[in-house]
Amino acid sequence: MADLHILTIFLLALSSNLDNVGVGTSYGARGINIPFSSNLLIAVITSAGTFVSMAVGNAISNVLDSSVANAVGAFLIGGTGVWVLIQEVSHRDEGKSDVSELLQETNFSNQSVFKKALTILDHPFLADTDFSGHISVKEGFLLAFALTLNNLTNGIGAGLLGLNITLTTAFVVVLSIVTIWFGIQFGRYSSVHWFGRFSGRISALILIFLGIYEYFN
Repeated sequence: MADLHILTIFLLALSSNLDNVGVGTSYGARGINIPFSSNLLIAVITSAGTFVSMAVGNAISNVLDSSVANAVGAFLIGGTGVWVLIQEVSHRDEGKSDVSELLQETNFSNQSVFKKALTILDHPFLADTDFSGHISVKEGFLLAFALTLNNLTNGIGAGLLGLNITLTTAFVVVLSIVTIWFGIQFGRYSSVHWFGRFSGRISALILIFLGIYEYFN
């Protein structure tokens, strides 16, 4: 049973980091580099977001009946997977690669930090705000914020399920670094832009599976 518990934590951390593969692939294909310092910063911030959101979920579970907390946690995780899958399937890939056109269309420079984070999730290369081909530590903060926002629901759901916060956070740190690195290498050597689309769908399916499994377990 303990092995299944660890497997659940690993799969949840993996699904929460599969967006990083898409981001890394986009960067690698465009020749944008994320140095280790920025990659580590992203891992620390996203794992901190996981820790806090899980703590919130855990606190909520303390005032709920255990069966209710488990059902709500499973619903949050599985529901997030369904939502992500719908977004991935229905998302129209405009195929726009002209940065100036995207900046003008999105009015990126005048957006709030929150809106910029949401825009970066759709167009990760916009995190390279100075177009240097290099994600600095400062730019890494914005990218990390975007990725953290994307994973808050998973963290709350995991906290409601009573998953180990320390172990989950540790998995998130390691997998965050690995998935970004892998995505960059894949994009750099294959020049494939669409690979990240599959990572999003795989992440959604993992979340749906975990939600169903935890609900009936």
